[in-house]
This record gives sequence, C-alpha cells and structure tokens, in this order.
Amino acid sequence: MLIALFLALFVLLLLGMDISLVMITSAAIVVFLSQYSDFPLLIETLSQHLFSGVDNFSFTAIPLFILAGEIMNRGMITDRLVRFSQTFLGHIPGGVAQTGVGLNVIMAGMSGSAVADCASTGSILIPAMEKDGYKRERAAAIIATASTIAPVFPPSIPMIIIGSIAGLSVGQLFLAGVVPGLLMGISVMIYIYYHAKKVKMVLKQKSTFKEKLVATKEAFLALLLPIIIIGSIIFGIASPTESAVLGVLYALFVTMFIYRSLNLKNLYKTLVGASVASGTIMIVSAAGVLFGWLATYYNLGDVVETLLFSISENKYVILIVVNIILIILGMVLETIPIILLVVPILLPILGNLGIDPIHFSIMMVVNLMIGLITPPVGLHLFITSSIAKVPITAVIKEAIPFIFVLLIVLVLVTFVPSVSLFLPSLFN
Repeated sequence: MLIALFLALFVLLLLGMDISLVMITSAAIVVFLSQYSDFPLLIETLSQHLFSGVDNFSFTAIPLFILAGEIMNRGMITDRLVRFSQTFLGHIPGGVAQTGVGLNVIMAGMSGSAVADCASTGSILIPAMEKDGYKRERAAAIIATASTIAPVFPPSIPMIIIGSIAGLSVGQLFLAGVVPGLLMGISVMIYIYYHAKKVKMVLKQKSTFKEKLVATKEAFLALLLPIIIIGSIIFGIASPTESAVLGVLYALFVTMFIYRSLNLKNLYKTLVGASVASGTIMIVSAAGVLFGWLATYYNLGDVVETLLFSISENKYVILIVVNIILIILGMVLETIPIILLVVPILLPILGNLGIDPIHFSIMMVVNLMIGLITPPVGLHLFITSSIAKVPITAVIKEAIPFIFVLLIVLVLVTFVPSVSLFLPSLFN
C-alpha cells in the first residue's frame, strides 16, 4: 500500500494536479484499495483526518499573521519601510539590492509568509534595482533569495505548523529562528557587497543624519509591529495566537487611523486576500496530515529508520543524509506538505540520536526555504521572473550563487546547534 500511495502521488504530480488535491486523491485511492485487503480502512478515515489536520488552536495564528501582513502591505507601509531601509543601507556597495535584503528582514517580522514578502517587495524593488544598473534576472534572483528569510524569522507559519504537529513550543521555535534568519540576511548581503565591488558598481551618497532621522520617524510605527509580535511572545505577555491578534489590531489602528492609508474598500480586499491565502494553507495542511497519517500507518517511519541506519549510525552522517533528502523533496514539493510528512517520521528517529527537536526544526525550515529558489518547483523564481518579465531559466542561472550562500548557512545551522538553540536557552 505504501508503494501505491507514493506512486499515485508522483503520477498525479506529473499530471499537474494541485498538491492538496494530489495528496487527498492519493489517500482516497489507497483507502479504496484497502477494501480488497485483509485490513480495510473505513471510508470515514478520509474526512476524519482532513478535519483533524486543521483542528488545532495554534493554527488560528496563521490567518491572523497573514492578515496583519496584508493590512500593512495594502496600507502602503511597505513604501515607508523601503525608504527607511534605503536610507540606512543604500550607500553600501550594491545599494538597492542591500535595501531589498534589509526590507525582507523587516517584513519577515510581520507576516511569516515567504510568498507574500516575495511578491510585495519584488514589485517595488525589482524595477528600482533595474534603474540602479542591475539586470532584471539578477534583480529577480536577489529578491527571490532575500524573501526566503520570512519563514525562518518569527513569526513563521511553517514553525506554527511544526509546533502544532510535534507538540513543540511555538514561542521557542520563533526564538530559535532569529539568529539563523539574521545569518541568512547577512550572508546574502556579504555576497551582494562582494559582487558589487567586483563589477565596480557606482556607490550612492550616504544619507545624512537628518535624512535618517526623517526616515526613521516615517517608518517608526511600522517598525513597532514586529517588535510587538515578537516581544509579546518572548516576554510571555501573549501566546503566538494572542500576539497575532495584537498584530492585526495594531496594523488596523496604524493604517486606518494614523496613516489613513487604508479605507473600508481596501480593507475588504485585504480580508478577501488574507482569506484566500489562509484557506490555501489550511487545505494543504489538512491534506498533508491525511497523507502523512496514511504513510505512517503503513510504516513509512520504520522504512526510513532502517534506510538511515543502514547508511550509518553516526548522527552527523544521518544529518547530512536528512538534509540531502529534504533538499531533493524541496525541489519537487511545497514546504507545508513536506513538513507534515517528514516531521512525524524523522523527529522520533533523530530524537533517539540525541538531536534536539527544535534544532532539527530550524534546520529543516532553513533547508526547505532553499527549495523556494531551486528548480524545478522554485516558487519564488516563478514569482520574481513574472514580475521582472524575464524567462525563468535566466533567473535560475542568476540564483545559483545565492543557493550556495544559503547552503553555507544551512551547514552552519546543522552542525553548530547553538546557532539555533542559544536564544531559546536564555528564555527557558
């Protein structure tokens, strides 16, 4: 049955079916085939596990974080943050590209959605980078890479899902992602600096203290949003879900009553957009839980454990193998289905080797974010190539150096656990 499950999965994927429908249909096929076996599964299994896939209080934080990010985007807050980032980073070699990375680090602390950040920052900064002398395809590759930071830095939608299905503290996961997220941003900025120096890009004039003060004043209220969300969780003021509510209320107050950049008409569009994005994630999550349950029921965990220990019993070798598996999965599948399938299987195996579950979770999220810029299913590559109006193959070529940069960060996160565990240990 396990072979039938994965055979159906890959055939339906090759046919171009949506991933959520692929997992539901694959599960339905196996449940139907089980009727002719010695241990038939009840048809009701499908609906029960689809429902249980999203019947978790922690999941309520997901649409709220998405809504907070949508409100800030629709309320033209992104423009203020662009000016703020450009004022402080624009004079560094690779000016506008450095601004793009800095902006994505700030935006990461608002929505936790890589796709949302990729689309919103790409539409503004790719044209700006072209004016600054960058080729469109390189600008697209830079934004595609920079926006992978969002799900590593808190608040992170993948970490909410991992915490929910693995019984881990979402707050601890959020804390664990701070240093790796910053490392990703700094590493990309270092490479941009190196490349800008190499091609001798013209440097922009450094902003004056007064200009920095004005930009900070304009963006101050927007910059408070990630501080409110992350700070309320770190200091135990609110749970992740409650902090998401605070974020939505604050974003509404700032955009509607202070900046007055969001009216009722735009608010309706914002609610619709957030609902569609949230619904998509919930459907994929429900389908992933169903598929993962069936895979576990038919002993995929035992198969994987036997395979891993047949290679080596050394935990570092197994971590390398796991990373390779995740990179391959990330090339062909979306992030959430991989998490829902892999976490219940690998977490107990790696736990027996003494690998901290929070360390593994961060390693996995960093790994899967690299999948967003690796072909053939590098979602960010498709988004930015569409914005830049260049062939996807050209963006892939420009993204290759950035993939290697992020792989270096992945190696560091994998083999130096303190990179992800340092902050959580301070707030235990």
